[in-house]
Amino acid sequence: MMGQNGRKVFIVSGKRTPFGKFGGSLGGVNPVDLAVIATKALLEELKINPESIDQVIFANVIPSTPDTLYAGRHLALKSGLKVETPGIVINRLCGSGIQTLIDGKRLIQTYEAECVLLAGAENMSMVPHLTYGARFGTKYGGLKSQDLLLDTLFDKHAQLPMGITAENLAKEYTISKDDSDTFAYESHQKAKAAYEKGFIQPEMASVKIDKIDCSKDEHLREDVSLEEMKKLKPTFKKEGTVTAGSASGIVDGACAILIASEDYVKKHNLKPIAEIIDGEVVGVDPAKMGIGPVPAINKLLKKQGKSISEIDLFEINEAFAPQVIACMKALEIPKEKFNIWGGAVALGHPLGATGLKITLTLARQLQQYGKSFGISSACIGGGQGIALLIKKV
Repeated sequence: MMGQNGRKVFIVSGKRTPFGKFGGSLGGVNPVDLAVIATKALLEELKINPESIDQVIFANVIPSTPDTLYAGRHLALKSGLKVETPGIVINRLCGSGIQTLIDGKRLIQTYEAECVLLAGAENMSMVPHLTYGARFGTKYGGLKSQDLLLDTLFDKHAQLPMGITAENLAKEYTISKDDSDTFAYESHQKAKAAYEKGFIQPEMASVKIDKIDCSKDEHLREDVSLEEMKKLKPTFKKEGTVTAGSASGIVDGACAILIASEDYVKKHNLKPIAEIIDGEVVGVDPAKMGIGPVPAINKLLKKQGKSISEIDLFEINEAFAPQVIACMKALEIPKEKFNIWGGAVALGHPLGATGLKITLTLARQLQQYGKSFGISSACIGGGQGIALLIKKV
């Protein structure tokens, strides 16, 4: 729970890179460098002196390069912040990006900072295979090699891959493969429509390095048909609901958001896009981790004295189609309020960046449609849920 002392904290603005498909054009770009691209584009657009930023919080789940372990600090140095500006890397798995917003708000509310740079990045294409035993050798037999990416998507405590947790929810909430396929198709269609209307492009910072020129999300299938989606076979269970098309895309990308106090905003003559009201994190049964947004959102609403009907828009990360359908059912969220520009099934889920991306998108949606309140939320591997309430300025 975040402390409430009456001090307002604003989302000034944000930028993200396009999300490159697995093994795609961004596959060789260091995740810190992806975050630097988003950050520099953001600061340039706002005309902010980077030396006026007090702290950096960086969200990353799988440190795919040694540099990523230093990400908070290196982002600050590479983006022109003062040498004295500290940086930290945090990991709450898929909730990491939203966690940076909660932590950054707390820093400002406790007067430890006036302006905080938040960033999240993931290069899932670069995640290494690990070789165990190589340091000291083995007496007999070969060395053991493991895929760190595959291992990250498997909860060793619950002994379940993340996809099976979604299948558990599909069974509990009576969600069919047709339901899942249709949701996945509609996610692509909503994202395609948002691109056609020019809604997504303003949050984008193109990646142009050497021969790389990426200015659009690569996982999005604009030409996919519902029939093609339905032909895909279940991945985790023979008669299951989750396919390669109805799971979130494995992608590479970064997002950066600047948050600030009311004093900072006034001093620098800025026009913020949203106010951060409050956030909550809860634990849930690891076998049904995808339901995490439900108790997190309910707890957040109860604390704020609000109901689902008073929230204008929701952005809940689409880890798996049946997982978010279960959340929609449990919370009774109207379809027209939910992930209206498409979600991670269409655009991809770069773990550490996702929470920041969906919150930035949500804040921009509130501005676009003149709505007041929005909630961003995500389920979290291991059995957690996180939610953030924001208000249009």
